[in-house]
Amino acid sequence: MAKFTKKQMETLVDFGYRSLMAQKFDGYGTEAMKKEDWDDFSKCMNACYRNADIAVKMARELGMTDKQIDDVCVSLLLWSKYYNEKAAA
Repeated sequence: MAKFTKKQMETLVDFGYRSLMAQKFDGYGTEAMKKEDWDDFSKCMNACYRNADIAVKMARELGMTDKQIDDVCVSLLLWSKYYNEKAAA
């Protein structure tokens, strides 16, 4: 098995952190939606999408395919797409 370089290992750890944070903020957004707190919902979802975009960029840097990213979290690619569409608007 090939060994990771220090930079690759740091990127992998950061990818895991960012994907986890995207999932956490999605959960916080869901809770805010249940309470009908739309300002908090918006903030949480923006943080979710931003973290997902960072995670996807890191995954690409590591050479991960869309399938591999989906295996980690099926929504990361979609959330990243939402983030980029919002940034472009």
